[in-house]
This record gives sequence, structure tokens and C-alpha cells, in this order.
Amino acid sequence: TVYATCRSSSNELEALGVARVVTGVDVTSADAADKLVAALAGVAIDSLINNAGGMGSAPGDTWDAQFEAQKFATLDFDVMRAAFEVNTIGPLLVSKALAPLMTAPGAKILTITSLMGSINDNGTGGAMAYRCAKCAANMAAVTMSVELRPRGIAVGLVHPGMLKTGFGGGKPPPKTAKWFKPVEGGAEGVVQALDALSLETTGSFVHGNYGKGLKPCLW
Repeated sequence: TVYATCRSSSNELEALGVARVVTGVDVTSADAADKLVAALAGVAIDSLINNAGGMGSAPGDTWDAQFEAQKFATLDFDVMRAAFEVNTIGPLLVSKALAPLMTAPGAKILTITSLMGSINDNGTGGAMAYRCAKCAANMAAVTMSVELRPRGIAVGLVHPGMLKTGFGGGKPPPKTAKWFKPVEGGAEGVVQALDALSLETTGSFVHGNYGKGLKPCLW
């Protein structure tokens, strides 16, 4: 049984036929935890996927405008704060709220992150707010993996790749369009990462590799 939580639903989400779509859940809102617990009361959760994420920029900004606001010289600290709210605090808030419902053997939490949060993979700079927020999200997940191991809950991280979704808003610049791949492969990689996650692999960071076999990611 699959439950989907979101700020607002869409035709695409409804068409998936999940058991229930819980709307009105914004992970940057103070009441998000209470809404989640109330909506899922009595549900035994075996797997939790933290999927919320964002660049932190204002809605409607172009890709170029978003990246301009995340250079060291032009950094907008409101963008930095917003990026941390959704990418770092959001997964922590959701995980903390729902962990008490994760009592089934083999329970696991998977956070969708990004290689942009990798320190060792950062050879180009830029995207400072997003990079820093995802790096902090990675550290939070590893810390959770240590503290939740005694409770039998595995915690992992997956980079799904660059996908053709609504993430970032608007259409990516032509110079980067070739790197964006169909969402189906990205989703398959996430499912493979979830299936592979266990207490033996807890704290791991993998690339979903578009469903073509998981690969370890650099920290």
C-alpha cells in the first residue's frame, strides 16, 4: 500500500492509483509533522521516501536567474535559508514525525538527494545554496542511520540523476538540456536503491544510475 503526501495533487499523481494522496503537507511548514501523524495514524510504515526538494529560489525564476543567485559573489541569503528549509530540515522533520510508526521488521528511510551535495564531486562551484543544503541533508541522513540502527531502521541516500521533471521550474537552458534524462529511469533507480537498502548498507549514498545498476557516490 502506497501513501503519497504533497502540497497539492496533480493529474499525474492521481493517475498512479496510490492508496491515498494526502494533500496540504508542506515540509517547510511548522504544522507539517502534525498533519502527517494525523493523516497516517494507525498505519505501520515499512518504507519512507523523502522526495521534497528545491533550489530555494522564488517561484518563476529562470534557471539562469536561480544559478545567478547562488554564486559566492551574488549569493542571496534568503535563497540559502529556503534551500535548507526544504532540502535539509524537511527530510529531518518528516523522518522524525513518522519514525514512531516504523515498527515493522526491515523498516527503511530513503532520502532523495543529489551529487550536487557531494564535497568530492564539486569541481565547478556555483549552486551554493542547493549544494550546501544537500550536503547537510546527506550528513543528517548518515547521523540518522547511526542513531536509528538500534531500532532496526535503515537509512540511505540516493541521487536519482538529472531528470526531465518540473524541478527547478521552467525549461533548463539549451546548453544543459542534453544531460536531462526521462523520469522513468530515475524512478526505477530509486526503487532499486530502496530495495537494496538494509541494516548492512545503512548510511550509504548511491547513484540510481537510471535503473541500470546502482553505483556508489562520492561523499
